[in-house]
Amino acid sequence: MSQKHLEVKKRHHYVWASYLARWGSGTNNVFYTTKTGKIAQDSVRAIVVEDYFYKITTLTRWHVEVIDRFSRKSPDDLHQQHMSLLREFLKVQQAEAMYRKSGKLNQEAELHFHALNCSLLENLHAEHEKLARPVLEALAEENLGVLQDDSHMMNFMAFFGHQISRTKPFRDGVIQVLSRSNALEIQVALAMEHVWWFLSYMFGMNLGRNLFLDRRSARHALLINDTSVPFITSDQPIVNVHPSVSMTDFTPPEHSDFYYPISPRIAYIICDSARFTAGKNKINEDAVIEFNSKVAARARVHIIGNTSEAITPFQNFIARSYQKAPDRRVVA
Repeated sequence: MSQKHLEVKKRHHYVWASYLARWGSGTNNVFYTTKTGKIAQDSVRAIVVEDYFYKITTLTRWHVEVIDRFSRKSPDDLHQQHMSLLREFLKVQQAEAMYRKSGKLNQEAELHFHALNCSLLENLHAEHEKLARPVLEALAEENLGVLQDDSHMMNFMAFFGHQISRTKPFRDGVIQVLSRSNALEIQVALAMEHVWWFLSYMFGMNLGRNLFLDRRSARHALLINDTSVPFITSDQPIVNVHPSVSMTDFTPPEHSDFYYPISPRIAYIICDSARFTAGKNKINEDAVIEFNSKVAARARVHIIGNTSEAITPFQNFIARSYQKAPDRRVVA
């Protein structure tokens, strides 16, 4: 067995570090808000990261049933994809269970299973990032034509969907508002927390597919910001800026204008509304301030900019979307 199989990827970024580097002014250092409300400057490798965030947990029949129930709400072909992927993860779990049942333990096997559990989902996200890289590079240079190629659009929308659902703020927001009014709801909520690593990937698959299939009916636009106020980003970089969406509630939206800042100057938006026309749009300072405020409202901890001055005006908006949401988590 090669040593590559024994490498443990424990530092899991839920926002792509290479993406954040566009706010580094040619370096890997960005300005960001800390947990204590201060502004710091550090490498993109130090933020929006949590050890073992995507680590696989052991699934019981009940956990699989909960996943299956959510998956069955999807179109049948997508449900089949979900369950096919789940079976691949269960094969690893079954192999580890057989190994442990044998009673013949050895250090290399222990390292191998630990590496698999830590790296399998992280590797899937890394592959989406790799496929989206040429698209993001082109969009950052105002080349919207890259998306005329359906393969590029498919890769970008898959990445886009996962970047919405794979983050810690998205996980915490969903878990926080789950109803726990009776025994069954408590069991389901606890199961969802346990299997969130898979559910988040499944939800990302659904979002990416829907965005791709709707690509000709929704308005896809590149926003160009030549004002004195740069775009900022956050630990939840893709946010719904549709006018009907509240900045102070974490509730399921009826409409979406998915906004994604790509650099301090360029952003991408997928609109249900008619606010922007398809193609390139230059926006004014009021719109930049509005979008920066909404990015900060959906952030949990970190808003990120190319200067400290870029993020200071938006510190008071951080986490507003979560402040009125009822916390229904059960403390054991």
